[in-house]
Amino acid sequence: MLHELIYSSIGLVLLAYALDYAIGFTNDVREPKRVNPKVPLIGHLLGMVKYGGSYFTHTSIRTKDEIYTLPIFNAKIYVSNSLRLVPLIQKASKTLSFRPFHKTSIQKISGCSAAGANLFDGSLTDDYDRILRTTLAPGPWLDEQNLRMGHSSAAQIDAMIKDGEEKKILLLEWARHIIVQASSCGIFGQEHPFLDPEVEKAFWKLQAHLPIHMASLDFFGQVVKSHEVMHKAFLNYCAAPPADAARTLLERQRVLREAGMSFEDAAKQETSMCMAMFGSTVPTLYWTIWELFSRPKVLAEVREEIETQAVSRKPGEEKETHDADAETDFLLDVTALKTRCPLLLSVFQETQRTRHVHANIRLVLEDTFLDDGRYLLRKGNFLMMPGSPIHRDVSVWGQSAGTFNPYRFVPNPSKVVSADAVPPPSGFLSWGAPPYLCPARQFASTEILIIMALLAMQVDLIPATNNSQWEQSPALDYGELVTVFNPARDVEMYMKPREQGVGKWTLKMGESKTRVPIASG
Repeated sequence: MLHELIYSSIGLVLLAYALDYAIGFTNDVREPKRVNPKVPLIGHLLGMVKYGGSYFTHTSIRTKDEIYTLPIFNAKIYVSNSLRLVPLIQKASKTLSFRPFHKTSIQKISGCSAAGANLFDGSLTDDYDRILRTTLAPGPWLDEQNLRMGHSSAAQIDAMIKDGEEKKILLLEWARHIIVQASSCGIFGQEHPFLDPEVEKAFWKLQAHLPIHMASLDFFGQVVKSHEVMHKAFLNYCAAPPADAARTLLERQRVLREAGMSFEDAAKQETSMCMAMFGSTVPTLYWTIWELFSRPKVLAEVREEIETQAVSRKPGEEKETHDADAETDFLLDVTALKTRCPLLLSVFQETQRTRHVHANIRLVLEDTFLDDGRYLLRKGNFLMMPGSPIHRDVSVWGQSAGTFNPYRFVPNPSKVVSADAVPPPSGFLSWGAPPYLCPARQFASTEILIIMALLAMQVDLIPATNNSQWEQSPALDYGELVTVFNPARDVEMYMKPREQGVGKWTLKMGESKTRVPIASG
């Protein structure tokens, strides 16, 4: 019996290798070269399950080709890890398209009906995208949204330290809460659905179980349960949006309803917006905190930069706050924070560059030649464009590409790691690649800069474990659909008020249409 089992196992392994070898003959010589899995047939699939979006970084290390093929049974995933090919792929957008995935992802994430999702087969996709870009562009609408978000951030930090006592927090849990509350205040107004802890809890359950739901493997209905809580909250909210709801919320709902979507499905679409707002902003904030506060020298320089460029004390009549009679000790100028604090912005962008794992996906709708016929992409297969291999490419970023350099994005820096540390004009893909850039990038960037500035000026953060030392390479959670991975485990921190930052903080927006000068534009 044992011998039969051994022989059967050996036979199955040999059969798998034989099938993998035979399938290799189906490759057209003009297609990108194959990178074979270590485990035949399913090896790459297992790798993607284990490592998520970062798997393409692992496979890119195994080849010097700028585009290559990952075979999975008789399917193929083409992986482009070359900055040179990005504009060529964009030009072929009619045959290399994200649109086939858009409707499915909308339906899975929002939980709307099939009829509601089918509306995205028509002009609604373009109309919806256009209204997002219009209402989230720098200007008065975004300023109002940012001001609500900023005041919420300041209030939450103030609530943590107003008694002057040191607090112990779980850093990821805290980052999640402040982003959800601040973003929701900006988008949905002060009376937003996430004031209910159960709604916030339901969102994070949705986030955690979304990958298995997208694969139709959510056998215990965890996403369905989360949807029920969130849908009830958004149906109540959208029935009578408050007066301070952001223009982007109102215009989104208008466009959806005018396209023929039911009220129920339109309200459920806000679930998708929450995924876009919270899911990747949280780990980006988390690691930006980690990278800054673990470097005392850089933290001191950032504090000096903010103090001299963006903070004024006792502004008197100049103050801008919800309570006109409130005493203001510190005024944070958001325009100055955006434009005159390059080191803080550099730390933020370098965090994105070194931790970005998202891969843009396209379906090959028709046989497509790239690079004047050099590469053939066959119809029915998939194309992935991961940003991480480009962000780590020494031909793009120089020999310091694998090093975290907090000064990398500082214009004319005096403290660079090396002369080749200056970023190229088009090599930063954390917000996507033109013309498909995240429409909310200015809002998200402003949010992180505000929270980082308030934290830097008001508190010290000290690890409560590991002998008060910041861990060098914490383990990551590969299981969520995010552009930056969360840590595998939360970490306890002591949040200690700084004497220099004690007092009431408020914000002013300054000149309208001011942009955060992020590398993506």
